Amino acid sequence: MALTSPKTENELILRRRKRKRIKKILMLFILLLSICITLCLKHPYFNIKNIEVSGNRNISSKEIVDLSRLFKGNNIFYINVRNGENNILSNPYISEVQIKRKLPATVQINIKEREALFYNAKDNKYFIVDKNGVVLQKKDDIKGMHLVKLDGFDYDKSEIGKVLKNDDKSKIDIVTNLGNIILNSKNTIGVTYIDLNSTIDIKIYFGDMCVKLGRSDNLDKKVNEALNIINSKGLKGAKGYIDVSFDGNPVFFIQK
Repeated sequence: MALTSPKTENELILRRRKRKRIKKILMLFILLLSICITLCLKHPYFNIKNIEVSGNRNISSKEIVDLSRLFKGNNIFYINVRNGENNILSNPYISEVQIKRKLPATVQINIKEREALFYNAKDNKYFIVDKNGVVLQKKDDIKGMHLVKLDGFDYDKSEIGKVLKNDDKSKIDIVTNLGNIILNSKNTIGVTYIDLNSTIDIKIYFGDMCVKLGRSDNLDKKVNEALNIINSKGLKGAKGYIDVSFDGNPVFFIQK
C-alpha cells in the first residue's frame, strides 16, 4: 500500500486552507455588498432632489413630471423606470421617452414629441393629427396652429392616440410621405389642404391652386415640379390647377 509523502500532505492542507480563506473572503464581500445595497436603498443621500426634462417644446415639464408619477424625496433606486416611461407615453403628443438615473439624486426624462400637422373638423370639434396619421387631440379651435386640412379618413371612428381610421392601409404611408415633404419645406411650401379620398387621384392645394398628383409614386418629384411652376410663373395666390400626375411636361390652367 502506497503511502502519501509528507510533501503531498502539506500541499493538500495548504489547498484546503486556501479554499477556506477564499470562501471566507467571498462571504465577507457578499455581506459588505449587501450592507452597501441596504444603505443605498434607505439613505436619504439617494432621495430624488431633481427631475430634469428635455426635448419638450409643446408639453410643459410639469405635465411630463406629473405623468411620470416620479416624486422628489423618493429613493432613486426604488423608482420603476418602465412604469414611468409608459405613464408618459399615455400622452399622444409624446412618441418616445427615456428615463435615466443620474446618481446620487437626479432623474433625467428625455422625450421626443409628435408635431401637430393636419386637422379636420367634425361636429364642431377639430381633430389634430401628426405626420404619421396619429390623432393627437380634439380641440374647440385651431387658431394660430397653421395646420393643413386632411380629407379621406373616417374621423368619426378615429380615436385619440391611435392612427386615423381607414380601410386602405396605403393612405397612412401617403400621409407620412406628404407630411415629411411639408415639414422639410415648411417655410416655403404653403400647402393648405390635402384631398386623399382617392389614392389614385391625390390632390394637394396651395390656397386656391389645386395640384393634381395622381398616384402615390414620386410624390417628392411631383410636388417639386408644381412648386417650380408656381414660383417661376409667379402663381402664388392664383386660382386654377397644375397637373403633374403623368410623365411629361406638366399642364396648368390659371383662372382669370
